[in-house]
Amino acid sequence: MKLFLNLVFLIFAHIAHSQPLFEGAGEREDWLGTYYKGKKMGFTKSKTRWSPEGIVMDSTVFFKIRSKSIDQSTIIKHKTRLSPDLKLSSFSLLQEISGHRQQVEGKMEGNELHYRTKSLGYDKEKTVKFTEKTVPSSTFLINLVSEGLKVGQRGELRLFMEPLQLMVDLEYKILRQETLQYEGKSIDTFVIRQRFSGMETMIWVSHDGTVYRESTNMGFESFKERPQVAQKIDEAMTLSSVITMSLVKPNKPVPRPKNTYDLVYRIHPVSSPEAIPEDHRQKIIKVEKQEDGNYITTLRIKSEPKKMDRTGQKKDETEQDPKYLEETAEVQSRHKMIQALARELSADGKSKWQLAKDINLWVHLNLKKEMVDTVTALDALLEKRGECQSHTYLFTALTRASGIPTRIVNGLVYSKEYEGFLYHAWPEVFVGEWKAMDPTFGQDRVDATHIKLTENSNESPFHLMEFVGKIAISWSEP
Repeated sequence: MKLFLNLVFLIFAHIAHSQPLFEGAGEREDWLGTYYKGKKMGFTKSKTRWSPEGIVMDSTVFFKIRSKSIDQSTIIKHKTRLSPDLKLSSFSLLQEISGHRQQVEGKMEGNELHYRTKSLGYDKEKTVKFTEKTVPSSTFLINLVSEGLKVGQRGELRLFMEPLQLMVDLEYKILRQETLQYEGKSIDTFVIRQRFSGMETMIWVSHDGTVYRESTNMGFESFKERPQVAQKIDEAMTLSSVITMSLVKPNKPVPRPKNTYDLVYRIHPVSSPEAIPEDHRQKIIKVEKQEDGNYITTLRIKSEPKKMDRTGQKKDETEQDPKYLEETAEVQSRHKMIQALARELSADGKSKWQLAKDINLWVHLNLKKEMVDTVTALDALLEKRGECQSHTYLFTALTRASGIPTRIVNGLVYSKEYEGFLYHAWPEVFVGEWKAMDPTFGQDRVDATHIKLTENSNESPFHLMEFVGKIAISWSEP
């Protein structure tokens, strides 16, 4: 459920903001207020300094969020240094959510970016290669503005997403010129459409690079404002309101969701026939192309069977992929506390399937079900509370520490409380075959209301954006 809110953080953490045309030396500061469906939830401050030695941009993104009496506010601080020819020199990024921190620092050496990621119990260095078209997501608008803007201009850039430390391809097109009103003045702007990994944004930018408005296809908008106006947030957005706004109401309630074993769904609009994955539980029955180019996908989803399928199994190469056993900044499977608990839970020499069930039960019983983001597996273990993502991270860390390949799934699950489908995360383990489990609900076999939309990939959050705020669901019995 909190996964949806994390996606919001990522959207605004990497959208570039007001940039000047760079001549001589100088600096400027710009502010934008951020809104979701008309309700203010945060702001962005961007300060840019330039000289013949290069450009330095400091930005701060803030979201005021509350879960009951718990402050869930998030702040993201980002500094990027560019060389005089507008190439990345170095960057630093600090993300803080409810007191939990993750820091990333990177420096270019030739055509390689060497970066280091640090969070509680995790400290690792990695390297990624840049091409001539690779630019950091925090400052890519500088590159566009510096080349001059004209209607009809289009192109592609390879973006390095600093918050996620991954590469995505950005397509952009300058659609038109449009006049906006700002503080009683008429401002001529270019309207730029951007698309990447299922996400579409529109930016209204003036000739000097100032951003006056941004909007996304998920209902979020930002507007240029004076500092005192941008920072004025009358009331924190609550997680319950975010959940309600992201809820997908089906054609009728599901009467007994946790005891539902076989359902047929119609989901639309879907961007392509391959947008929704198939696996051992969910099979696509039909795909219908619509006049607008989107699709209606009909799929049948079953709960996990009670018994393991020991006959006729095909060799599944996916369990050999090392990423299903790797340690990450969120899943610290090699930390001594995680390792010690994994050894304790596996002490009886049980089968991997029995061990996975024991870990699932332990996580379910030992973590309080609270709408707070504990960010990583180690945070969840120390604080003993969290939402679906916290449960899934801790489960995954423990199973990977025990040598059980595990992947993280993002999708939808039915909530009887809200009478609709909520965005949710759960794990799948490979124990001779892939099995989907849910430590948040304490299910050793997930029910048929778990609709998988993405699976273990760094790009999963962006793929999920293809669905958030856009789809409708109807269901029936087979």
